Amino acid sequence: MLPEDKLVDELKGLNTYLENRCRVGGTNRERRRRAEQKGIFTPLCRLSAKEISSFFQGRPLVGVDGSLVTYGASYPYLLTFFRALAYATSAEGGHKRIWEQEIFSPLLPRYQQMIDEHLTGKQTPEEIVAHLRWGILAQIESKVAVQALSLKPRLLLMDGGFNRLKEHAPDIWNELKAAAIREGVLLLGVTEEIASCSLMKILGFDGDPVCPGVMGDREILFGMLQPGEMYRLQERTKGEKGRLYVRFAGHPQVVAVDYLMDQEREVEPALNFLYSITPAHGRGIPLWLDVVDAEVRLSREQVEAMIAACLDPAMVEVFLRPLRANREL
Repeated sequence: MLPEDKLVDELKGLNTYLENRCRVGGTNRERRRRAEQKGIFTPLCRLSAKEISSFFQGRPLVGVDGSLVTYGASYPYLLTFFRALAYATSAEGGHKRIWEQEIFSPLLPRYQQMIDEHLTGKQTPEEIVAHLRWGILAQIESKVAVQALSLKPRLLLMDGGFNRLKEHAPDIWNELKAAAIREGVLLLGVTEEIASCSLMKILGFDGDPVCPGVMGDREILFGMLQPGEMYRLQERTKGEKGRLYVRFAGHPQVVAVDYLMDQEREVEPALNFLYSITPAHGRGIPLWLDVVDAEVRLSREQVEAMIAACLDPAMVEVFLRPLRANREL
């Protein structure tokens, strides 16, 4: 038996299990009938240029996204670069950019102190570092979003859901939420990779012996919606935010859209606009968010160039450069 044979057998077994798991709840049509008992499917419509102009009333669209890249060996010899961008359209053709940037390293005393404060025995330093990194990213994304409110946008799109901001940057999130409502700025969070599992029990997919554990919203909704269709639960959401699911393009995967309950009435017209600017044959992400992502994304080459330009090569070798980078094979 070759070394790969066992892996091949295990992959075939995994494929069989996944095929059986896809049948939980029946066909897409049967799943849809079950979903109709708990929620509402609503078709969206593409807007004309005149309708888009009427929706925005001369105000800009803002997209917000962030990026991080980590360089180094292992804890604590790590250096993480963060960048966040709020990117606004303009009727005059020029686009406004608002940036926030930061670096993080356990080697820096201020961050080592934060790590020490979180060390309780339940989490490893590596887990704490991961939590702090996501916190910094959420904070700088929230900061540029708050600053972008000064541009009086009609619609502010966050890349990702609201829970991440609420958990990692609660003070700035509360400021952003209150200011958006006060200034009449519609705030939406678009999640591409849905990790929530809220529909399993609601739609009755739990308890199946084929899937005894968690069944995510992603797999339940895959292929269930038609292109240009949204799905929301009938039961009114309790709390400050709601969530619905949308298929903006031909790709069968849906995205989740978070919104503030105080702005619920404005959501559907905004979704019609987002449907209008989403490429029909793409993966279903509104075009402006992809534009912002391409602009803000940090590459490893950029990070290495900044390190080479700003740090003494000897210091990089002592503290950051992983030994595996010198492998010859």
